[in-house]
Amino acid sequence: MTEGQDPLISMALLARHFGVPAFRPGQRAAISHILNRRDTLVVMPTGSGKSLVYQFAALSLPGTALVVSPLIALMKDQVDRLGERGIAATYINSSLSSDEQARRIQRMVNGDWRLVYVAPERLRNPAFLAALRKVNVSLLAVDEAHCISQWGHDFRPDYLHLGAVRKLLDEPVTVALTATATPEVQDDIIRQLGLSSVERIVTGFARPNLVFHVKHTPDLRAKLQALRKLLGVVKGAGIIYVGTRREADELALTLEAEYRIPAFVYHGGMERRQRTAAQDAYLNAPNAVMIATNAFGMGVDRPDVRFVAHFHIPGSLEAYYQEAGRAGRDGKLAQCVLLYAPQDRRLQEWFIENDAPSRNELAALHRVIAARARNGVARVSLEELARITRLFEVKLRVGLLQLEQAGSLERLDDEGYGVPFRVHELTEGALQATAADVQQRRAHKRAQLAKMIAYAECTTQCRQEMLLRHFGDLSEPRAKPCCDYHIREARGESHVSLTAAGQASETNAVADGDAGPASTLEATGILFAQGLSAREVAAKRGLSITTIYHHAAQLIARDQLSLRRLVSEQVEMQVRRAVEQVGAIDKLAPIKYLLPDSIDYGEIRCVIAAISRERSASSSPAA
Repeated sequence: MTEGQDPLISMALLARHFGVPAFRPGQRAAISHILNRRDTLVVMPTGSGKSLVYQFAALSLPGTALVVSPLIALMKDQVDRLGERGIAATYINSSLSSDEQARRIQRMVNGDWRLVYVAPERLRNPAFLAALRKVNVSLLAVDEAHCISQWGHDFRPDYLHLGAVRKLLDEPVTVALTATATPEVQDDIIRQLGLSSVERIVTGFARPNLVFHVKHTPDLRAKLQALRKLLGVVKGAGIIYVGTRREADELALTLEAEYRIPAFVYHGGMERRQRTAAQDAYLNAPNAVMIATNAFGMGVDRPDVRFVAHFHIPGSLEAYYQEAGRAGRDGKLAQCVLLYAPQDRRLQEWFIENDAPSRNELAALHRVIAARARNGVARVSLEELARITRLFEVKLRVGLLQLEQAGSLERLDDEGYGVPFRVHELTEGALQATAADVQQRRAHKRAQLAKMIAYAECTTQCRQEMLLRHFGDLSEPRAKPCCDYHIREARGESHVSLTAAGQASETNAVADGDAGPASTLEATGILFAQGLSAREVAAKRGLSITTIYHHAAQLIARDQLSLRRLVSEQVEMQVRRAVEQVGAIDKLAPIKYLLPDSIDYGEIRCVIAAISRERSASSSPAA
C-alpha cells in the first residue's frame, strides 16, 4: 500500500483542524509511519511543518500524545494555536502555579487532553512520572531532538533521560523531529531514545530562498560598516546574533542611536519575563531587529525575517544553519550574512574549554553536596550550588549530570525546596572516566569549529553546497545565485577573497534582483583606460578606494589592466616574496602579515590577481 492510499490518514481532518488542503513534502509519509505504529525520525528544514506531523498523528490516535519541547514560550504558542483550532491541548511547566500544575496533571490523568507539552526536566519528577503512568500515552513526540546528542550543537543534559522514560511508559510509538542533524547525530538520536527499528524521513536541507554571504571583517569597525550596509540595503525584520551578552546590549544601543529602528535584546542574562517581553515585542513590530545570543530563536515563529546576520562566527555548521535558517520562513528572498574575523574563533574556543567542570571543579561540586547530606540525602537548590561553586548554569547542570552518570549522585523526588540527591562515593576511576569523556567531546567540538572556519574562509565553492554536503544531502542547490560565490561567478569575477567593502555590492545586487554581469566593473575599466588613477576613479564613481582596487584586481586577472598602473615594481617584488613564503594565494591575511604596513590589501590583491593569471596561462593546453 502506498502512502497516498493509507486509509488511516484523513484529509478531512487536515482541512478541518489545520485549514490546509494538502500535506507538504515528507509530512504524509511521516504520519503514515506513526499511525502504523512505527517509530520515526523526521528531519525537515525550518518552516517545513514538523509540528503538524505529531499534531495530526495525535488527533488520529487514541489516548494522549506527550510532546517534549525545550522551550516554555514555544509550548504556550503551540497550545494557544491548537486551542484556536478546537484541539484539547495543554502544557505543564514551571511558569504555572503549583495548584494550576496539579489541576492540569489531574485532567491529564482523566484523559482530557489530546496533547500535553512538557519540558524534559519535568520527566525527572517522580510524582509527575507516577501520574503519567496512569495515562494512555499513545505517542511520544520529541521536538528539537538534536538536543539529546552530545555530538549535536545544542546538547541539553535533561534530554538524556528520555530513553529511560520511554521504557517506563512501555515504549509508546515515538517520533523524533529536528531541522539540523548530521547522519552522525541522527544515529545518536535513535540510539539515545532506544529505538530498535526506526523509519527515517529526511526531506533534505536546502533552503532555495536563502542567499549566503561571508563578509571578511577584520575588526569591529569593519563589522559595523558591513552591518550598516546590510541594514541600508535589506529592508524588513532581521536577527543579529552576537557571541556574548555584553555585545548584545552594546550593539543594540549603537543601532538605536544611529538608525532609530526598533532594536530588541535577548540573552540568557535577562530575567524570564524580560526575555518574554522582548520576544513578544519583536514578533509584533514591523521591520524590527532582534540582537541576541544563541539563547534566542528556537521555536520563534516569525515568517518574514528578511535577514539573519552573525556578528561573530558560531561554533559549528549545524548551529549556523539552524540560526541562519530562521530567515525567510515565508519562502521569500532572505539574506544570511556571516561577518568573519579570524580572531573571533577565540571566543568559541573558550566556550569549548569551559563546556564542563574541570576535574577539580567536579570533585568540589560533589563535596559541596555531600556536606549537606543527612542520612545520605542532600537537598540543595541550583542557585545555592551556583553561588558556592561559582559555576555558571550550563557548567553546573553538566556537572550534576556527570555525577549522576558516574553513580555518585542519585536524583530523588524533587517536590518542595531545592533538588534532593542521594549521595554516593566519587571514586578516582569515575573522575578519570569523566575526564576522558569530556576530552573526547571537546575534540569533536574543535573539529566542528574547524569546519565552520573552513566554510567562512572558503572563496572557491558554493556555500549552500558546502552546507548541504555537511548534512549528508547530495542534492544540488536549487537556486542560483544562492551565495556570494555564485554571485561573483555570474559576474565573471576572480577565487580571490573579498574584504567587507569589496563585497558590499553583492548584497545590493541580490536585494535588487540583479545577478547578471556587473556593468560597474566595465565602468571602472573605462576610467582606468582614460588614464585616471585609482583614487581619481573612486572619486569619479563615488565608490570607496577598496572597491576600486577590487575592480582593478579583476581587470588585471582578465589581462584588461596593467599591474604597473597600480603597483610599483618594488611593491610587487615584496608581495611576490611574501606569497612564496606563505605558499598560497587564497588567504590574504598571512601575506599581509609579512609585509610593511605601507602596503595595503588593495595592492596585495592586484599582485595576486596577476599571479593567478600567470598560473592559469601556464597550465592551459596552449602553454
